[in-house]
Amino acid sequence: MTAQHPSQAEKAARFAALHKDGCFILPNAWDVPSAGLIAEAGFPAIATTSSGIAFAGGLPDGEKIGVERMFAMVAEIARRVPLPVTGDLESGYGPTPDHVAAAVTRAIRSGMVGANIEDTDPETRKLFDFDLSVARIRAGVAAAKAAGLPDFVLNARTDPVLFNMGGPEAAFAEAAKRAKAYHAAGAQSVFVPGLFAEDAIARMAAAIAPAPLNVMVSTGQPMPPLENLRRAGLRRLTLGGSLMLATYGFTRRLLADLAKPEAGFSYATDGITHMDMTKLVQKYH
Repeated sequence: MTAQHPSQAEKAARFAALHKDGCFILPNAWDVPSAGLIAEAGFPAIATTSSGIAFAGGLPDGEKIGVERMFAMVAEIARRVPLPVTGDLESGYGPTPDHVAAAVTRAIRSGMVGANIEDTDPETRKLFDFDLSVARIRAGVAAAKAAGLPDFVLNARTDPVLFNMGGPEAAFAEAAKRAKAYHAAGAQSVFVPGLFAEDAIARMAAAIAPAPLNVMVSTGQPMPPLENLRRAGLRRLTLGGSLMLATYGFTRRLLADLAKPEAGFSYATDGITHMDMTKLVQKYH
């Protein structure tokens, strides 16, 4: 039985409201069951992880999965789970503002109420030109309004800190400059991956205020508790691919234990049962 869904406009308004104050965790799903588990845990919204969807499809990250397969999975999650869904649309599947506008339009037609758009060219691994990057965000915002969904949350991602472009201070300054410009162009949230220390997050939040700041949990990087992040001025914390990678990490450790002569099977009593998983997928069918 398909769960009853609010309208897309209602979901968009609810999702946009989350960015007004406070700090919330936004878990990232890579398939329908993981999205269902996020919903069952009581989270108010779901993001998707482009890396997780690619890895689950046996492909590397970085737009290798292709636009059709990416949209197919994100649209399926948005169709089947009655929470606001924001999709990781990578760099917008093309360098021009028209590409970003087309990606946002397609996202809305697929049931999404938000999307990430990166400012790194996947071919060159360099930032798009500043003016072009701003024009791309402006085009995405205009496309959402033209599609009749003004509450669509375009989460503009900027990568200087993630790639340490020009050194820490130069990267920070460039990220802040771009984040402020993207917010001025209409982005309802700005995403600066690569920030993990509480003082750095607080500094970026202050530098780009009043733009809502989004950072990301990453495997191998310690992250302050949520309450500390809230005090630092963070608005949105996404889990990125870390939830999916933690799942595979558990599986790798488990298999290593099972390969030992003294292997035991207690894990089988701790997992989701076949019946519970059946109920989950039936609920979100």
